[in-house]
Amino acid sequence: MIFDQPTFLIQFGYNGQTLVERAFDGDHADGVILSPTDYEFDKNQNLARRVNQWGGTVLFDPQFYIPRTQRPAAETYPYFEEKGGDNFETVVVSEKKSRQELCRQIINVQDTIDVDAYITPARYLDTFSDRKIEGWVRLTKTFLEVAEEKGRNIPVFVSLPISGASLNEQDPRDKLLDRITSVTPDGFYVSVEYERYRRHPLFGASEVYSYLDLLKNLRYNHFDIVLGHTHQIAHLALGLGINAFASGHYKNTRAFDTDRWIPEDSGFGGGSVFYYYTDKLLADLRVEQDLQVLYASPGFDIDRIRMYSPYENDLFGSTSPEQAEWKAAGAEWDHWVWSCYQMSRKYRNKSLHERIETTKSVLENARDLYDEIKTDVSPLDSVEEDIYADWETAFDSIRSEADIREIERVLARI
Repeated sequence: MIFDQPTFLIQFGYNGQTLVERAFDGDHADGVILSPTDYEFDKNQNLARRVNQWGGTVLFDPQFYIPRTQRPAAETYPYFEEKGGDNFETVVVSEKKSRQELCRQIINVQDTIDVDAYITPARYLDTFSDRKIEGWVRLTKTFLEVAEEKGRNIPVFVSLPISGASLNEQDPRDKLLDRITSVTPDGFYVSVEYERYRRHPLFGASEVYSYLDLLKNLRYNHFDIVLGHTHQIAHLALGLGINAFASGHYKNTRAFDTDRWIPEDSGFGGGSVFYYYTDKLLADLRVEQDLQVLYASPGFDIDRIRMYSPYENDLFGSTSPEQAEWKAAGAEWDHWVWSCYQMSRKYRNKSLHERIETTKSVLENARDLYDEIKTDVSPLDSVEEDIYADWETAFDSIRSEADIREIERVLARI
């Protein structure tokens, strides 16, 4: 397995090269998932070379979710230039020779970049209809066949970009699992889109449960998993024995948001962000609002929510609450990436039982601290309080003793 310990990968987004460079300079990233729609081919090659020199893992997401995507960066890749954007026709994925050619081109791109494992192309599964699932199976199997014949001897992760609304229903989820596990890759690269929570942590106990149920069942089948486009909910996945997750510096790389690949979308991920992520609350606090409220409260020790990243000193070095601000450009995102790296390290070199207890402790401590803040200070507008009960309920209900034993057997083989 390529990921034998909990691992954090940077999900590359717009203008992400400096973020990657700073993360590796500061030794708080394990690798990167490169993006063709955000960075030109030659530049991704150069960045991949540097990440490899730094000892990091390089993956490349083909991002064929919405093939008609039109981005200047994407057009520098042969498969997008010839078969994406206005040139896309359904025959590209429906006719075998065309699928084979597409897969060869994507493998050539990944070989040129010198990835450590392949990621397959996949169109977004907004529904789990027989037609769409079978289309996913055909394209995936074609890539696996071409990779075995023409590719290098490296692991293959099959891309599974799906709708959370469909995943939330048991019968469609079971049907999906039955079909996707008929293919035999090394692992899955899973990205789930939730319409309501594109810019917020996922909540709703049933939705969190369905998310974890998918991951648990893939793990049962002895697949390695990379959890893509995610955020602090990675704590729950790590507690279930998942070993790799990816997140990035814009909101649409911390949640799977297919709008960023719609041709009319600018893809720049929003305006200025003034948040401080704290794992102590599993929340992003608005600096000019919630953080200043805590700063100004004489009965609350602000150090209790601090992460003590190397980027936050200016934020907490103010002499008055009104002066609390990020001063260095990009510091809030460097802080987030550093925080993700710390999440992964909480679970390293631990048994499954120890990982479960770590997740439970993280959830309980965050809930208890926020209850205290509500009582002694005030509710905080940017805290999604529902996640505490929803995440605890889902995490407790997703695992039985039989589940634990089976996942332990999987981890023992790594």
